[in-house]
This record gives sequence, structure tokens and C-alpha cells, in this order.
Amino acid sequence: MDEAGAARVDSAWPTNDRSLPEPRRLVLGFPRRWEVALSPFAFEMERRAEGWLRQRGIISDAATAEKFAKLAVAEYANWPFSRAEEDEAEVITKFLALWIFYDDLIEESDLGEGGGLFDAIAGSLDDRPHDSVYLACWSELGRACAAKMSASWRQRHATRFVDWARSVREESAHAELFRRTGASPTTFEHLARRSANIGMLPNIDFIEYQSGRELSAATHEHPAMQDLVALASEAVAIMNDVFGYAKDEQARWPNLIRCLRDERGLPLAGALREAVSMHDARVAAMDRAAEHLIADSREPIAVSGWVQDLRHVVYGFARWHATAPRYASVFDVGEGRRIAIGVGAR
Repeated sequence: MDEAGAARVDSAWPTNDRSLPEPRRLVLGFPRRWEVALSPFAFEMERRAEGWLRQRGIISDAATAEKFAKLAVAEYANWPFSRAEEDEAEVITKFLALWIFYDDLIEESDLGEGGGLFDAIAGSLDDRPHDSVYLACWSELGRACAAKMSASWRQRHATRFVDWARSVREESAHAELFRRTGASPTTFEHLARRSANIGMLPNIDFIEYQSGRELSAATHEHPAMQDLVALASEAVAIMNDVFGYAKDEQARWPNLIRCLRDERGLPLAGALREAVSMHDARVAAMDRAAEHLIADSREPIAVSGWVQDLRHVVYGFARWHATAPRYASVFDVGEGRRIAIGVGAR
């Protein structure tokens, strides 16, 4: 690990500016069994992903190079999916890095890829597309997944990814309404949209990809599994809005913290505390849903391993959010006070 990488992952807490008062700390809490170390492949995978994005023309100038640098791609892909072996880690890292660039584009416009996106993600395009660099990249990664995963996995993954893309475009329309009117949606409405467009469902598919073991259709359809993935999506959406609050305020983009402030009349400090409590409640509810799923499963050993990997995914995304320069961990809450958001055990 190079010095820059070591600095990124050295602490779950931000470095404090000693000229300002010591911030009060709020912790996104996780049980000890959720904790996982960063993959040993992380920084090598980041280097490979950057080289690949440059070769494919996604990183093409100083602005896109700076965007990649701020993503903390090593942690973004390899903290949630820390058990992936080298080949799988490379595919996941490239997929997630490309995803951020693609997300930022389709927030503003439909790229006109239609049904081609589904076929590319599913690895079923016969030829490499030449009219869209993104579609060509998705097709390359889709074929890599197709070499290992079943047709049913690929169909589910592609469906979830296309649904995510659609939800992002819908969110953009709501963001434009927010910019025009300044009226926040309700907390319930906002979290429902964010839990869809945070993209956890296609991410969750990579649990099976990294392990090489697919769960049965009955397990995926079990009500407790549906609860579990919904709670995981909400937990990650909440942490994303917490760490992304400053960025979203600057961009005039809807955010859970703003919704809580407007709907409940909370100061910033109170809204941050409430969001952390909402996150922790979903983490606890995930463990309850997991216990039910395992107890009622016909493949309890496989499901237990999958559940533990899901815990690592959620915890890993929390550590990434606390690390990436794209986000902020320290908030000025007025009257000379600051709050720092960290990740820790409870």
C-alpha cells in the first residue's frame, strides 16, 4: 500500500483542523461481527481499474482524472467485497468505478442506450458496441460475469441494473423540481426513492459472484430476504446522504438531512443525529431479518455465509464513505460547534 492509500484508510475518523474546536462525534454503529478488513488486492485493483478506464476513454482529461482520484476506488470496491479473489476483485472494481462515471452522466440525460444496456450487463451482446464507449465497457464486464455465473443470475443482475438506471433518471426529475421550488419531499418519499437509486440490488448480486456460489430461487424470493435487501438498501442510502450532505447542498440536490430539517424543523445537528439513529435501526433490523431467513432456509449454511457477506458489504460501504474525498465527514453546525461522523462498533 502506498502512503496516499495508507492515509485514506488509516482511520474511521476525519483528521481535525486543530485551529477549530474538537468536533462532537456521531457513530454509524455496527456490531463487531459486521467488521471486515480492506482486501489486500485493493490498491492493485484501483491501479488496474484506472488503467482500464484510461484505455477505454472514460478517463480522458484532467477533470475525469480528478474525479477518479476523489472516488477512493480501492476502498469503494474492495472494502464491501473484500473476500473476492483477484480475478473477481478486478471485475468488481472496474464495474463499480465505471458505475460512478455512468451515474453522474445519466443524472442529467438519457444516453439513448435502451435495451442494449440490459444485454450488455447480461453479457449477451454478440459484438462489442462501437457507438457507445459505456455500452462497450458494460458489455466487456458482462461477458466476464457470464463466464462464471448462471443465466438466471445474469438476468436478475441486468434487470436490477436497468431498474437502477431508470430510477436515477426519475430522481433527476425530482431534483429539478426541488431546484425550482425549494420544497423538499417528505422523509418517507425521499428514502423510498433513494433506497432504489442507491444501487444496492445490483451490488448485492456481487456477493454470489465473489463467492462463486449462487443461492436458490426460493431463497431469493423468501419474504425475509426481501426485507433484508430492502433494509440494506435503506442503510446505505442513509449513510450516502449523511456523508453527501454538503455536496448535495452545494448542488441543490434533495438529501435526507435536508428533508429531516424541513419536515421536522430540526437544526443540522439534530437532523444528523436522527439520520444516524435511522441507520442504526436498520442495521439492527437486518440482523433480525437474517436470523429469520437462516432459520427458515433449506440451505442454512450457504445463507449464513451470504448474510455475513452482506454485512461486510454494508460495513464496507460505510468505511468507504468515511474515507473518500468525494464526501464530507465533518459538519459546521453553528455557534462554533462541529460534528464528525465516524464508523464504529456498538
